Amino acid sequence: MTVGRRVVTLIIPPAAFTGLIYLTRARPISLFQVGCSVAVLAMAWAAYLSWKEREYRTLPLFAMLALGYWLYYVPALFWGHRRYKPSVPTALIGEAAVSETMLLVVLGVACLWLGMRSGLGRRLIPATVLDIRATESGSWYYTRLVLVAGVLVSYVIRSPLDGLGSGSRQLLMLLSSAVPTMAFALVFRRYLQGRAAAIDGLLIMFFLGGRFLVGMSAGWLGAAVSLVVLCAATFLYERRQLPVAAALILIPFVMFFQVGKEQFRQTFWGARVEAGMVERISFWLGESMSEWSSALEDPSGERWRALADKSLGRLSLLQQTANVLEMTPAVVPYQYGQLYSYLAVTLVPRAIWPGKPSVNDANRFYQVAYGITDERNLEGVSIAVGVLTESYINFGWLGGLLVMVPLGIFFDFFQHTFLSERSGYVFNAIGLALMPLFMSIESQMAQYLGGLVQAIVLIIIIFSPVLHRARRGGLLSPLGQELLWAAPAGRVFAP
Repeated sequence: MTVGRRVVTLIIPPAAFTGLIYLTRARPISLFQVGCSVAVLAMAWAAYLSWKEREYRTLPLFAMLALGYWLYYVPALFWGHRRYKPSVPTALIGEAAVSETMLLVVLGVACLWLGMRSGLGRRLIPATVLDIRATESGSWYYTRLVLVAGVLVSYVIRSPLDGLGSGSRQLLMLLSSAVPTMAFALVFRRYLQGRAAAIDGLLIMFFLGGRFLVGMSAGWLGAAVSLVVLCAATFLYERRQLPVAAALILIPFVMFFQVGKEQFRQTFWGARVEAGMVERISFWLGESMSEWSSALEDPSGERWRALADKSLGRLSLLQQTANVLEMTPAVVPYQYGQLYSYLAVTLVPRAIWPGKPSVNDANRFYQVAYGITDERNLEGVSIAVGVLTESYINFGWLGGLLVMVPLGIFFDFFQHTFLSERSGYVFNAIGLALMPLFMSIESQMAQYLGGLVQAIVLIIIIFSPVLHRARRGGLLSPLGQELLWAAPAGRVFAP
């Protein structure tokens, strides 16, 4: 393929798709903002095409991360409101700040690519891995047991655990989330390979159904979203096909339930109304259905637009980031890395340091300093602004180089350590289980990477009875790795 044809292949689809969105825009959009939108989508598209051309099995991690940034910024750019506090009509952001925000996103994603493309992270991958023997039935019986036990633990922690210390609560949270999710990834991948036993299909439904019910009954819409991301990532890894059905299900699901979430939380979080799992989900379903029904009955269409705007606003960082750019450093001075001190704290288990600061402290600083939440209401809400915007709060426009490039190096290490075909079943499952976390672009750094080491160590401890040390399959020399990952002409976005 000539360079000219390749450029057309890389640019035309993102530009055409953005053009379709532009035709449906809810407000005037500048040419510069449109160009930034095309640039972010083009980076994701180019990385995906490069991944498709390889025979080497891994996830298109950079493409997925770039697409995540596109989802959190571009739809709101074309269809969203311009208020950093949705409930306050006067809390407006300027179009100049919106343009700067889109430029920040382009530079941030490019710096993320630069870190991943540097190759520094992959030089740190271990020569050996811990894996299970895929042919031993005992290993899979143990995996199924861990999966079932983890789901049952998640039912237990729905009730108050005031009698337990903070360290014990954190341990239970990991046992009910990270550990069974990794076990599910093992079973689900085996199912996609057509090598699963008959009981595995039932266990897959048991895990998905149990996690969905627990998450929705607790008021966490993100639990259902994480399940879809996990299954989609595993499907993409194993089948190398885009899980289009997952996106078609997820988007209307989130928009439907988003409008009833506030009333649900006011009832069961604020007023602390006692109700069973089914009653809670039925209440949420009823509230959302009532909201959308009233919108459909409004002939003016104003109610429909208001609800769509409300749903979209929950999935957007555009307004918050623009507000940060307007206020920093004119009102709020640069923090010069202070917000990252919480990241080091997370490496210490709460069981060892019960009184350690919360990772939410970084969120609370943002909420108060930028006028998002009154200080007296901090206990009832936690709002994050994302690692990219947090880098700007700390270092301004240099945040991309000082934060996003190192983050890209970390993702390069993570991809080659946990998502490589040479990493084995267990490391692959750990990598897939953590993908919903990494796709949570709205999290700040302490939440984004906090507890990562603890989760991986606990998973290895739980699975230690069936693990054995193995040399990373077919591990190439550093020169061989460079030759394998060197991009042919035109493949500039293959990390």
